[in-house]
Amino acid sequence: MESKFWEDVEAGETLPVLEFPITVKTLILAVCGTRDLMPYHHDPEYSKSVGNRDMFVNTMFEQALFGRYVTDFAGPESDFRETGLQMLNQLCPGDIARIEGTVTEKLEEGGEKRIKLQLSAANHIGIAATGTATLAMPSRADGPVKSIDGMARPAMEVHPKIPDFAKEWLGKESAKSPGGYPVSEVQVMYWCDMVEDNNPIYSDTDYARKSRHNGMIAPPMGLITWTMARAAQTGVDSDAPDANDPTRKPWPPPPPSDGEGGIPMPPGMTDTIAQGSVQTYGAPVRPGDLIYSTNETLNCSPLKETKLGPGYFQTNLQTFYNQKDEIVGTNLFTLLRYGGKPEAE
Repeated sequence: MESKFWEDVEAGETLPVLEFPITVKTLILAVCGTRDLMPYHHDPEYSKSVGNRDMFVNTMFEQALFGRYVTDFAGPESDFRETGLQMLNQLCPGDIARIEGTVTEKLEEGGEKRIKLQLSAANHIGIAATGTATLAMPSRADGPVKSIDGMARPAMEVHPKIPDFAKEWLGKESAKSPGGYPVSEVQVMYWCDMVEDNNPIYSDTDYARKSRHNGMIAPPMGLITWTMARAAQTGVDSDAPDANDPTRKPWPPPPPSDGEGGIPMPPGMTDTIAQGSVQTYGAPVRPGDLIYSTNETLNCSPLKETKLGPGYFQTNLQTFYNQKDEIVGTNLFTLLRYGGKPEAE
């Protein structure tokens, strides 16, 4: 994998098309790679029962596929500064994801040479997801990309018709919660396996050891993966996480909650599907790190009618820290909260 210099890229440049088949094994690899045991992504009967076409790839898979596509183009010496994802439809087994991209802007920003890209993933139905990426690139004039120090928490304008119940959530950041497992070389390699990402800095290669990172780092887009709960604790209902056996309790039993963690659910809603994500990245994540996160609701739409029934579009800010208390990234995550019966606002 060769790296491009900023000077070698032009605004308006089109990236080569990538066609990526989605199979049942793809979904299995996605569960391994992202540690997401929500039944929408591995149980076709359950997924269809709540209104979906089939089981489908998750947010992190889409982020990983776009990430692999961009680094295939730019090379391992560019660093992601921000990525955006908007999920419009679902990629299911039997689909072929067609990934396309364009360099929309070439600029100097934040003391760096950067490019911005617009991305899309389509199947036989149409556009399944769109994405954006901002990359800091090495320059012949300025040298390699430098590490970023410090990050600001993003802000968001509140919807003018935010429901009363959501107003009570604003400004309340949860306590830090650790991921279920430390970041490991094996988990990073599973992530790479699921989208066939051969970036040499994502494995313990001679290239990574001699690089400016002084060793292997994890894909920046994997922030959510590092904070997923233990596998047998993950499900639609945290008290009964196995959708095929509602009597089975989470294992190991989670510690008692103080009631302040997690993301609040609009009253009457029962189900969640991710709609969009905007991530920013700080210090690199490495094997051995334990990632902690906090959650804060920043916005919520009034009740909307969707193809899955009435629901709310809720935007939450997740801030990620390593064991040194360094911010390694943020994620503005928009979720569709639906199902059940909405209570009167």
